[in-house]
Amino acid sequence: MAGAQGAKIDRRRRLGAMLAAVLLGGGAVMAAETPLKLAERGVPVVDLAINGKGPFAMVLDTGAGLTTVTTALKDELGLLKVGRMAQPVQLAGGAQTVDIYTLGFVMLAGEPAPAPITVILDAPLRRVREARGILGMNVLSRFAVEIDQPGRRLSLHPAGTAPARGADWSLAPMARRADFFIVVEAEIDGVAARAMVDTGANETILNAALAEALGITPGAPGVGRAGSGIGGVPSLTGRVAALSVAGATWRDLDVQAADLPLFAALGLDDGPALVLGNDALKLVRLHIDYAGDRLYLTRPPAEPVVGAGR
Repeated sequence: MAGAQGAKIDRRRRLGAMLAAVLLGGGAVMAAETPLKLAERGVPVVDLAINGKGPFAMVLDTGAGLTTVTTALKDELGLLKVGRMAQPVQLAGGAQTVDIYTLGFVMLAGEPAPAPITVILDAPLRRVREARGILGMNVLSRFAVEIDQPGRRLSLHPAGTAPARGADWSLAPMARRADFFIVVEAEIDGVAARAMVDTGANETILNAALAEALGITPGAPGVGRAGSGIGGVPSLTGRVAALSVAGATWRDLDVQAADLPLFAALGLDDGPALVLGNDALKLVRLHIDYAGDRLYLTRPPAEPVVGAGR
């Protein structure tokens, strides 16, 4: 009996040691995962619950600070207006004054996260018929987030978690700005620039300084005009041979050039800058460690991505 009791104690100690190793980082921590879909317009969409209701399809947008909902979803959830936002919301085409509503909490991949307030935005979703709102960084920044568009999955890890081994990750330290926008250093056809990583943007967009440095100007060979522009701002179309972030390089990438108010709002109008859109990002895996201000990404496929944004 004494021997059996001792064996039970040893097993308990081993189990306790294994659990402690996992909790302290000595073993693999299981991630919470949920499927990702691509909307017809190409941006990633994920299902989540709000206040116990749903699921609702939401655009997964690393370029959005707040989680937002449409007017129809606001009415469906019975959200209450609590006031006016002190600062306008910065959209691609300019600032917009909005009201603040209650929200509550969301449940994403089985993980709850508080999201006390929201704003109502309909215009950005008019072309994304599948979505009822935008999942912003006020929710995602509570985790270390892996966005695997090639594998169609979203994984949530405890804050501060580095990516798992087994993938060819490149590290791009990020300069985190207001509302958790992700800004990293990039190089595009030999020109150094700052890039805002935006899974909610269909296209990769260059600011005026970067377009000028690359020769994407009216009348230049291979440069055209976009039909309706971006957010009402006139834009040009062109192509770049190589765009690199850390060890990841996209080749033969179609881009647009538009002097969006967004660049000034983010403090990115004092030199070459771009919005790195989902035409490029959908080809790689991203691991965003908000707690450590680090972005990890894999390399895109070796094949050219001509027309990826079309």
